[in-house]
Amino acid sequence: MDPLNEKPEKVAFIAYNIGIYESIQKFASLILAGKIDRSLDTNKIAELLAETVTFYDADMISQLINILIGTNSKSPVGRVDTDEVNYVINQLKACGISLP
Repeated sequence: MDPLNEKPEKVAFIAYNIGIYESIQKFASLILAGKIDRSLDTNKIAELLAETVTFYDADMISQLINILIGTNSKSPVGRVDTDEVNYVINQLKACGISLP
């Protein structure tokens, strides 16, 4: 990904999907571990989410994004490759967003 030639919309779309990937991963791990149920209040859930560690697999994220794009013929964003996802992850880290 050449940042000088990349549309900001694509970078934002990739970053958004990285966030979605992280959220799903955190919620799923907590639900499957039995740590989140209907009795918890939102403050406790937020605390558990903040403590939950995630992993970032750029190849998997790019594949998931491409599936989403493939199901929407009107998507303004073209296919995404692993290097583009890694680029966005590195830019998020450079901005101070905590990613492993």
